[in-house]
Amino acid sequence: MTVKKAIQVLDWWINHKKETIEKLRKDWNIADIDKTTGTEKTIFDAEKTEIYNLEVIKKELVPDCNHPKEWHDIDGTGQKYCTGCNLDL
Repeated sequence: MTVKKAIQVLDWWINHKKETIEKLRKDWNIADIDKTTGTEKTIFDAEKTEIYNLEVIKKELVPDCNHPKEWHDIDGTGQKYCTGCNLDL
């Protein structure tokens, strides 16, 4: 799996979890997630923690690189990438 694919999977997973939280909030008629108690609070807190952790992993994968032109190269399959951070361009 390339870094680009891993980032796409993380983006999908994060969005899925956010959509799930929103669906549960609407289904349960909850106006403010932060004011929930009991089981709802446990579920929402667990989902928020997972989203946070996934975003931290994504941040580690997405380099802080401006991809300068002199760092661009092409691999054997013709894919352009940055030699500084190894991210597909």
